[in-house]
Amino acid sequence: MQRLRFCLDEADRGQGISTGEEEQVVRLTCPPIHIFDTKHMDEYPERGELVVATVDRVSNYGAHVKLDEYGAKPGIVNIRDFSFKWVKHPRDYLKEGQKAVLKVLRVNVDRGHIDLSLKNVNEAEKKEKLKTFKLENRVQKLMDIIAKKSNKKVDDLFASFGDKLIDEYGSLYDAFVSVSSGEEDLKKYIADEKVRTDIRGLIADSIKPPKVEIEANLTISCEEPDGIERIRNTLSSGEAEFGKDSEGGITYLSSPRYSIRVSAEDYKTAEKSLKASIEAMEKYASSNSVSFEFSRDRK
Repeated sequence: MQRLRFCLDEADRGQGISTGEEEQVVRLTCPPIHIFDTKHMDEYPERGELVVATVDRVSNYGAHVKLDEYGAKPGIVNIRDFSFKWVKHPRDYLKEGQKAVLKVLRVNVDRGHIDLSLKNVNEAEKKEKLKTFKLENRVQKLMDIIAKKSNKKVDDLFASFGDKLIDEYGSLYDAFVSVSSGEEDLKKYIADEKVRTDIRGLIADSIKPPKVEIEANLTISCEEPDGIERIRNTLSSGEAEFGKDSEGGITYLSSPRYSIRVSAEDYKTAEKSLKASIEAMEKYASSNSVSFEFSRDRK
């Protein structure tokens, strides 16, 4: 079986990437790097870390990518790291321009080599990483807006209060959520009241606290000839109670079981909306010969 060694074209990089196999060399020309994000230009990811990358070029031997979170540093996904199965068509897995979540296999800082894997990332990891990546981008854009409004550099904002908020909350996004919800007033971090008020306003306009969700189980049945219509009206009476402060929905599971879900900015509001919905359904059901039961799962 013939073994291959991959390397970047010497004319474009002046250095190569090797898999350790020496029997044949396959050269892949790599285009110039375009920097998308300068936050981590001088940093490298750690082995085992999940990163978001933009696919630059795909061939039968692998894919060239640029790490979005590390100054568009180049990385390689060997074809054998696309999937645990045999890969016939590489573009079934990665396409040019695609955002991909990859796991770092090896890093050689001296040579600037980053070997990555697609197959070692499961769906849950992919979903969570993309969510975090999008939130970080939102925060970064917000910091750019704050810098422009206050006529300061982003680095100066991080030095004055951003880094301190990260130390306190673990991430700037979590800190901004607390600001948006009113739990954090930024007095500890920004002395100037006007600047502080302006920044709080910008954060509140851009970052909304995540909603909470509660759910319950419904058992609804009716033996009357028009029972289906009566059940439908029962459900409609409950859905009509979802107001501007909450969102909700009722899902059919299997006769006679249904699930009701309510989301709101806080549990108090969600519980109030759920209670109103349940009471409306109970009222309709009791006066229209509909059997109605309500229960909550206790964990």
